[in-house]
Amino acid sequence: EDCSALIARTIFYNEIIEGEWKRNATIQTGTGIEFQYIPVVTPLVNKLKSIIGFGPVRQEPTKFPTGESKFINARICHDFEKNGFNVFSAYRLEAQRTGILFERKGAEYQLESNYIFAFNHGTFYLYEAGDMLEFDQFGLGLKTGLSGKGSFDVRHIVNMEYKPSVAFIESCLVGKIEGLLPENCLSQAYIHAGVNSFVASTRYTADPGYLEPGLIFKGFGIYGYLNATLNLKRYCKYPDLHFGALLAEDFILDLIENNATVGMALRNAKNVYLPKDANSTFLWTPPLANFTGKITGLEETKALEKKYVCLHEFTLYGDPAFNPWEVKNEE
Repeated sequence: EDCSALIARTIFYNEIIEGEWKRNATIQTGTGIEFQYIPVVTPLVNKLKSIIGFGPVRQEPTKFPTGESKFINARICHDFEKNGFNVFSAYRLEAQRTGILFERKGAEYQLESNYIFAFNHGTFYLYEAGDMLEFDQFGLGLKTGLSGKGSFDVRHIVNMEYKPSVAFIESCLVGKIEGLLPENCLSQAYIHAGVNSFVASTRYTADPGYLEPGLIFKGFGIYGYLNATLNLKRYCKYPDLHFGALLAEDFILDLIENNATVGMALRNAKNVYLPKDANSTFLWTPPLANFTGKITGLEETKALEKKYVCLHEFTLYGDPAFNPWEVKNEE
């Protein structure tokens, strides 16, 4: 039934896209996706993790604000705005599907948008932007028992009514289907709910979680945020994108500027990904391990193994020949 409905939505697409929703896009970036290596605190936390059973001692960064997700959000919002779209931005806890203490419009924005981009923590059956009790405004990794109540999960998505939209979800494992029942997979729930094209990662997608390495303490500080803010105000220049965010932007721009089909747009984005990102270096991705399995700590590396994974992990569900509406269609 889902396959039949998808085919019908694609064939009769031009007949069912009436309304202002087709002019809308939503960009959603949640909490807990930024990292810093905080002197004294991070080594202590890593040691405590080992003691209480969270894994081996290693130089893994701590969830702590850097501003990276804010600028990713702003940059992709700008991409849509300059191409004539109305943009609904949701940042940190605003990107939750729903709220308890405060109203959250993550779900509402998605239901009323033609293009959906989300960057959060996830797995094959959900992704979430933060804690429902507002316990983790800054993404420190602090959770209550209600942390998943505002998540975009199979249980809720399958009963929602989406427009025939395009979704790109940059979250770990959201695109995974192998070895799993289709009805347990979020990608298939989105297709069932009405989305025409769904792109997501089948593996643990990487991201540095910071803007610049820092001046005084490597991996810690506000220099990157201040520098990015200054460059944006002075030169209208956004920080560079990496990994899935870079691939997502190229995919989106090809759709809305070049009238590409979703299949061609994803192929084109993958073809230019490594030439753009191969030489960029990172302190972590995180965590960053070399081929021997040892954590490289705070040494900058190209992380090529993670980049090759990024190149192949994003998968398209839906008709690759589908050509979604963009503002230029009316010009």
